[in-house]
Amino acid sequence: MSSEPKHEDAAQAVAEPAGLGLSRPVLNRAVGERAPGARIEVTVTLRVGRQSHEATRTGVGHETIELRVAAEATMDALHQAIGNEHFQLVGIKRMHAFDADVILVALRERRDACQRFIGAVPVRTTLVHAAAAAVLDATNRIVTRPAD
Repeated sequence: MSSEPKHEDAAQAVAEPAGLGLSRPVLNRAVGERAPGARIEVTVTLRVGRQSHEATRTGVGHETIELRVAAEATMDALHQAIGNEHFQLVGIKRMHAFDADVILVALRERRDACQRFIGAVPVRTTLVHAAAAAVLDATNRIVTRPAD
């Protein structure tokens, strides 16, 4: 018997879920509109291949709610493209690191609550756009992976 440690194949060591086999979703538009009473309405449009998927969500509150509504609208549009509700929002947060604002989002798979996905995007234009892009950053690795 050999006393050398056995090394697992990298593909076996990290079990990743099968992808959904879609083209990469592209963020076309993410716009938030404020109304009186701290009401926010966010519309997100994604393009997947040649198809567009648009979703709108509303909420009442300030920055934290605005981020959450943007993430939920993005997930609604993504779920339209996928054909089912595959992901669930765990949380979204704005952080300041290395002299830049960054939006972090945590998602999980609905069927496997242990499987989490993290997305991070620097704020370059608006918080709404960065929140939508962070959701796609978290999901694109899974959505575009070839299906088993």
